[in-house]
Amino acid sequence: MSEVEETIERIKVQSGVEGYVICNKQGQVLRRFPTMSLEDAERYATTMISLTTQARGVVRDLDPKNELSYLRVRAKRHEIMVAYDVQFIVIVIQRWTPAAPVQGAHGTGVDRMTG
Repeated sequence: MSEVEETIERIKVQSGVEGYVICNKQGQVLRRFPTMSLEDAERYATTMISLTTQARGVVRDLDPKNELSYLRVRAKRHEIMVAYDVQFIVIVIQRWTPAAPVQGAHGTGVDRMTG
């Protein structure tokens, strides 16, 4: 089994993974999660290529010596992780649920993200 196949197998069995897309820089879908439609995979590829291109520009504007290699986007129900490589883009979509509030000193719930 190739290194790519091993990586795909590791991704597929991770808890919460709902999909993945491997595409080239032109947005051509090379691999996708078995239950993901080609239409959805192409939509993720196109959208994430656009977002990572913009994010790469921002990173370079802030520090010309730096380079974007990984991007993580959290939405209400999903977390999308994008690994950006010279030839390929790997997109992993996973289910996301917020952590339960932590009890504060006075017995009130405190959201971990907002304190």
